[in-house]
Amino acid sequence: MSSHFLQEASEACFNGCCSSPFTTQSVTKKQEEEDHEFSLITTGASFLTRDVKFTSQESLPSLHTSFYDLITAFPDYLQTSQADHLRTTEYQNLSYSSSHVLLNHTGQQQPLFSYSQSISGSDQSLFTLSRKQVSSGEELLSFATEESRFQTRMRRRITRFMNLEESEYHMILTQDRFSAFKILAELYCFKTCPNLLTVYNYEDEAVEEMIRISERKGVKPKTAEFSWPSTEIVSEKLKRNIARSKRRRDKRGIFVFPLQSLVTGASYSYSWMSLAHENEWHVLLDTSALSSKDMETLGLSLFRPDFLICSFTEVLGQDDGPGFGCLFVKKSSSQALSEAPEHITNPANLTVVKAEPACENDGNALGESSVDHEEDHTDIVEVEEEDDKTIIEFRGLDHADSLGLVLISRRLKSLTLWLVRALTSLKHPGSHQPEMHLVKICGPKTRPKRGPSISFNVFDWQGEKVDPLLVERLAEREKIGLRCAYLQKISRIGKDKKGSDEKQNLSLRVAVVCVRLGFMTNFDDVFRIWGFVSRFLDADFVEKEKWRKKALEKNK
Repeated sequence: MSSHFLQEASEACFNGCCSSPFTTQSVTKKQEEEDHEFSLITTGASFLTRDVKFTSQESLPSLHTSFYDLITAFPDYLQTSQADHLRTTEYQNLSYSSSHVLLNHTGQQQPLFSYSQSISGSDQSLFTLSRKQVSSGEELLSFATEESRFQTRMRRRITRFMNLEESEYHMILTQDRFSAFKILAELYCFKTCPNLLTVYNYEDEAVEEMIRISERKGVKPKTAEFSWPSTEIVSEKLKRNIARSKRRRDKRGIFVFPLQSLVTGASYSYSWMSLAHENEWHVLLDTSALSSKDMETLGLSLFRPDFLICSFTEVLGQDDGPGFGCLFVKKSSSQALSEAPEHITNPANLTVVKAEPACENDGNALGESSVDHEEDHTDIVEVEEEDDKTIIEFRGLDHADSLGLVLISRRLKSLTLWLVRALTSLKHPGSHQPEMHLVKICGPKTRPKRGPSISFNVFDWQGEKVDPLLVERLAEREKIGLRCAYLQKISRIGKDKKGSDEKQNLSLRVAVVCVRLGFMTNFDDVFRIWGFVSRFLDADFVEKEKWRKKALEKNK
């Protein structure tokens, strides 16, 4: 949504005393319909809070009308226009590829630089990564201290962005988040601390690899269980698993905790990390599900995990550009990385990287400013001051800092809760039973304290679940990044033969459609997601795509 439109919306009166800003002297029939829809919003609550149902894609209100619904339900969203301005001025690539819906399924992936810092918008990378294989925890930490000037600046900037004390942590660069998990699993002292406890309600490739490595070392990993359909932690079971290590002297282990689900958006209490520390676990905080600046929340400002994993990309929206993972090791916990070389399951897993600026030959790429004559600013990554001190601009991190925790949280909460309401307003035509809704949310619905991820399933007019992989494929065709994910370790309360409550475990994978919003996602993005999902209200469309999928599978 353009900043101009946001300004226009902020100046409109929402008490019914002003006419729609879209009204003109001569209005078409379509404009009259939009004015009518807008008047319904301005004279009362959001139409999504009045249990209005939509039974076809054609019945959905327009983008402008829906935006007014958003700011009626969440007026604080108008205070986030600074993010829209940044998207327009610093991430022009997102506007150039406006046909793509900007989502974030790879975890934090905060951009280091803005698109405007790339050299005249070319494909040339601003930095390069070189690899090195280490053989022990001692060598790993030694490598972390052997930094170039560029990497030192990068470490200091990332550490500050993550709200960590530079003096407390080593920072190791890895090829990606997956590699960071492998390195920690290989070097962690499972021989003396033979426990692994994870808290993920979905299948995560990196965590699964950590589990596999620990199993090859004789560990019997455990994982939390989650209730259905809220996907909240089953607290009593997790408490018992955490407390178990306290009864066994020197038999603690590593507690892997994400604070939020990357798939369902379920949020978990900081107190789980404190409880784990009290019971002598080492705590690994996985920040992949956290939003930009979430590390500044009070709980994380007070709590310092033993290990922390995050990931970054070069420029937002450039999926093929370089990215890397970060493994932070608390210096007081570094002795935990003492696994003997003979217990390493695969030496190739111990690959770390070093970052260097691209085209460093004469300093022009980083030491001098390069001007993009098509834009009204100078692209500076690194400049030299008179006192010969180097300044490196990591403008992507600067932008998140300038927006701040409150603005980013407010924006993501507004967009996420609006989209949940919008999806649940879709209902199959001619149906009156609650079960005939098109979409069923898996996980928290309208809880304010939730992450910017939504998982759901789509059901056809007969109540049959549409294959999430089919939904993903059709979304890709529309350049919308919905993803198929799999929930795990789900337990639910059923009734036994006597009618009493009985916990039932769902051992099979539960496939869901997942959408995750990022700090630069705007209302246009979520509106397009709503419009795409509404297409499944058309029974002919669904049946045609099902047959096409079967035909493609048959020809493979």
